[in-house]
Amino acid sequence: MTGSAGSCAGMTTSNDHQESFPQADTTGSASLPAEAQAAVAEIKAENAALKLDEQIAEVQAEATEEQAKLLDQVTEEVLEELQARQAADQG
Repeated sequence: MTGSAGSCAGMTTSNDHQESFPQADTTGSASLPAEAQAAVAEIKAENAALKLDEQIAEVQAEATEEQAKLLDQVTEEVLEELQARQAADQG
């Protein structure tokens, strides 16, 4: 196999592949579409689960953000009260 023509001789084209599918389809035609349908159903289920996980994560993030804001507010109040007590003890 020297030269480009020789190296391409063993290669198949997309037309060759398209022609080979009907042959394979006649030997086991029922399993291929069912497998494809099962794969599609599995992918759709995984996508739905991922969307649900995303929604749950968003709700959890919002709750965590609210908790952080409340913690910040309480911390500020406690700090102000401690500073006021410290000033009263010194004065």
